[in-house]
Amino acid sequence: MKKGIVIATGLAGLTAAILLIVYQGVAEVLGHLVDTGWGLLLVTLFHVIPLILSAKGLQVLITGHRVDLLTITNIRWIREGIASLLPVAQVGGDFVGARLLTFYNVPGGVAGGSSVVSLTMEVLTQFLFTVLGFGLLFLFLVLGGRELEGFYWMLLGLLVALLALLGFVIAQQSGFFRLVERLFNRMTKGHDLEWLGIGELSGLHEAIRTIYRSPRALTASAFYHFFSWVTGAGEVWILFYFMGYPLSIWDALILETVGKAVRSAAFIVPSGWGVVEGALMLFAPLLGLTPELGLALSLGKRVREVALGVPSLFAWHVIEGRRLWKRNNP
Repeated sequence: MKKGIVIATGLAGLTAAILLIVYQGVAEVLGHLVDTGWGLLLVTLFHVIPLILSAKGLQVLITGHRVDLLTITNIRWIREGIASLLPVAQVGGDFVGARLLTFYNVPGGVAGGSSVVSLTMEVLTQFLFTVLGFGLLFLFLVLGGRELEGFYWMLLGLLVALLALLGFVIAQQSGFFRLVERLFNRMTKGHDLEWLGIGELSGLHEAIRTIYRSPRALTASAFYHFFSWVTGAGEVWILFYFMGYPLSIWDALILETVGKAVRSAAFIVPSGWGVVEGALMLFAPLLGLTPELGLALSLGKRVREVALGVPSLFAWHVIEGRRLWKRNNP
């Protein structure tokens, strides 16, 4: 039932995105995208930087087990491909990422715990990144004498996001994942979980507690994740530069903030299809850009996701295939 809902929302979002492009003019929107030319390749290559930074943000949290950065980066690459291209909720990629970590001798509890805390640091730093972007937008509107009425709704959204984030952190500290651990082990008792690659999910709660007792690891993880978000604005700058509409880095930060915040808020819609396109179309005019350019930006990001995501899904299936082969042919 839940899978059906996700697929339905994904199809609805994709349909909405297509309708927005048709409404704004297919020739105009795709024309801007075509003008990007080699910029699409450069954006795809540039994305390796935020990918490595987010991988480092996970690596520093894996306590007691050493996994090299290249391996972690490959896992994050696969995680992003799943989240971007498959009809799953955003946490689907995190589950697979934790599973892949266990292939490198990381216990299930440690793999799950580090993934949970890394996700928390991602959400926390995205909140800070969003505050930064909205602060820049506020200055832009005030200095330009623009209307601030819609801005107050954004502040309300930030408040709701902060409360949700605090609730997630409190849940981790109060033993919620100990309950998850017990329920999982009870439901899977007596079953062969070798194919899952996690076995018994023991030590999840304790692994989370251990990580939270290491301020240095948490600070390092937050640092890497925050700058992963910030460097993502470079993709926006590159796309507009090659489209012939060079932006300031501040404008690029604002647009990146909007796209990422809206996509996270619309987590029920796979990849935020339709929602992100609509948001960028509405926000682009605030920065003196046309709605068509906002849509072209979104499509440019989608091209990058496909260019990196398709190979990552293939790599995931190769890894799973090799593991299955070794299991059946010891």
